[in-house]
Amino acid sequence: MGDVVKSVLGGGWGLVVGWILPVFLAAQGFAYVIARLAFVDLSEEFEGLTWASQQLALLAVAAVLGLVLAAAQAPLYRVLEGYYLGWPWLVERRTNAHRARRTRLLATYETSTAAGQAVRAGLAYERAARYPADETQFAPTQLGNAIRRFETYARNRYLLDSQLLWHRLKGVAPQSAVDAITTARANVDFFVALLYGAVVLVVGAVVGLVVTGDPLLWLAAAGSVLVVVGAYRLAVLATDEWAATECAMVDLARVKLAEAYGVTIPDDLADERAMWRVICTFVRRPYTYSELKDVPALLTRYRTASEGKAGPVLDEAGAGSEPHAVRRWWQWG
Repeated sequence: MGDVVKSVLGGGWGLVVGWILPVFLAAQGFAYVIARLAFVDLSEEFEGLTWASQQLALLAVAAVLGLVLAAAQAPLYRVLEGYYLGWPWLVERRTNAHRARRTRLLATYETSTAAGQAVRAGLAYERAARYPADETQFAPTQLGNAIRRFETYARNRYLLDSQLLWHRLKGVAPQSAVDAITTARANVDFFVALLYGAVVLVVGAVVGLVVTGDPLLWLAAAGSVLVVVGAYRLAVLATDEWAATECAMVDLARVKLAEAYGVTIPDDLADERAMWRVICTFVRRPYTYSELKDVPALLTRYRTASEGKAGPVLDEAGAGSEPHAVRRWWQWG
């Protein structure tokens, strides 16, 4: 029993809290509200069970559906991030709207700071910080931007593609950092799963309204819509902790990751950015491509430099020169 509890509080915590619990709550709403009003026959069979049996049945359904949703979480997130909007003009319009919104928030921050309105300035800065640093990385939805801000953090600061090297970063990071990310993401998962559960309730209420015409289903549908809107907003807010934990892991675990590749973080930040550019290209591209761009030689030179040996790097013409010359190779990859 102790092992089961330890599993739930450990690796299974994100699954239970993030996916099974919200599905269980949505199942409660469907069984005790939507089914009673719209699906009478199904509700009568359910009402014939004892309360304990009803809860066990709902828990079983929630466990199965929660596992399915967890397995399909990538497309579920992508829908909310705006990847599947379909119409380029709509994507561009919404993306530009978010660019304009961040500009307004930054202007509000500057104005409020100058006026000594610390609370208003802090709120404006907090909202503006939920956008990526690079405007070319903006998404058409608020949740998409809130997630992209930390997905692009490593590349913006270090030229390290954290999405490409994510599992490698997790492999060298302290377990406490990985657990912190799992806990933080579970909060976002909870509201995302709750949102989709509420969408099912809306659909059930609308279908029941068409079939039965019960006016109470209008209230059920309206309440479910409010849950959808609230869950989306709370999911955006919950990304703050997720962003903080992931960015912290990038800052700290990249040192161990460099050691895993046999190199040491250079003292100069520009040289470090060039080094990560080389490593990411080596990982992303086939080896034949890396050979054409002399990536293996560059990586070897970083390893040689880490061992304290003379390690010239390439200049513009490909000859040995000072470390900063390797930055000329950022154009590939």
